[in-house]
Amino acid sequence: MGRSSLPVGAWGTISAKKDAASGKWRASCRFRGWDGVTRSYSKFGSTKGKAETALLASMKERQLLAGRVTANPPLNDVAEKWLASIEVPKVVVDGNGNMVAAASTGGIRRQTWDQYEGLIYRLIEPALGALKINEINTSTCDNFLRSLVVDGKGHTNARLAKTVLKQIMSYAIRHDLYVGGNPVREVDRLNRPRKKPVGLSAATLHDVREAVRIWRTEPGQFGPRPSNVLADVVDVLIGTGARIGEVLAIRLEDIDLSGDVGKIALTGTLVEPRHGPKYRQSFLKSRSSERVIPVPRFVVDVLIRRSFESPEINKAGALFWSRTGTYVQASSIRRQLRSALTASKMENMAVITPHAFRRTVASLLARELTDGAAAAMLGHADVSMTHAAYIERLRNVEDYTPVLDRLAPKPRS
Repeated sequence: MGRSSLPVGAWGTISAKKDAASGKWRASCRFRGWDGVTRSYSKFGSTKGKAETALLASMKERQLLAGRVTANPPLNDVAEKWLASIEVPKVVVDGNGNMVAAASTGGIRRQTWDQYEGLIYRLIEPALGALKINEINTSTCDNFLRSLVVDGKGHTNARLAKTVLKQIMSYAIRHDLYVGGNPVREVDRLNRPRKKPVGLSAATLHDVREAVRIWRTEPGQFGPRPSNVLADVVDVLIGTGARIGEVLAIRLEDIDLSGDVGKIALTGTLVEPRHGPKYRQSFLKSRSSERVIPVPRFVVDVLIRRSFESPEINKAGALFWSRTGTYVQASSIRRQLRSALTASKMENMAVITPHAFRRTVASLLARELTDGAAAAMLGHADVSMTHAAYIERLRNVEDYTPVLDRLAPKPRS
């Protein structure tokens, strides 16, 4: 029959034995630590009593350390407490969907808080939530994060989940729920394979435009009468290289058609929080993202027509207004685009997204002009970001054929 398990923070019988070689006494015992593992410990002294006293003092210190774990709740509970400890950004939204004010919350944005919440409920809690907090170790975290990457996809979710899980474990350590180093910190780096940016060809752009133009115009279609909003949004995305949220946040007051070249000021983006009203945020992802873009003639045509057609219900003054007079949401445009492409039975639909138009613009400008031109158009402060994630490029090699011709086979006699 095996030994009975010691309670966490308890030690067994202390035994002492004199070491013949050194003449010192060695006191030993078993101690069960905060992690549930029982280990052997020893202390030496010139006498039996001194060795036992030293070991007893060491055990009491370890007991205090083990006692720091005042509870061992499931990770679910700790994650909820951590999330509750972060002040939810308070945003005031007017009746037209514009952000009026946002309370300071130490720099965190509402989108970030929503992302944290979503990662916890979608990924972390279903996989790890039932485990006790002190059952979480580095291998547990490593296995979980790597399970999120399937067939080369999911690196973004894994990277974000690692950030959130690391903060949850830090919270547990600060509140004496977990003793030891943060196990997430020792997880190996999640290497992401480099993806080659792919822009859309002119032929594909033509097919996309045709698909959205004829979408829901066939006889027998049910639902609201189709409008030209989707087609116009696609044209502005193609003509500006802007993010979908930036395009849908354009107001009529952001348009300048007074000069020879039409311009759009990008000063905000749309936010769709998990809770509460959707709204136009009056600032962008970064300072460099705020920019004034000269636009091509096909975009100017959209701006002129939509400015003229803006109805009285458009209280928000949006370039793309909804049926209720507020801003059209990005989720709605993405859904409509997928429906239009599905209806047209286009090939390779998965790569045709609002962001694909952004990569297409970047690739064209870099190819015909410079990487700097592409970065400026996209609102990037660092050209390397544009080059790595947005520009599709084939490397052109100089003509070395005069040298290579020396390797030609000798003519037959």
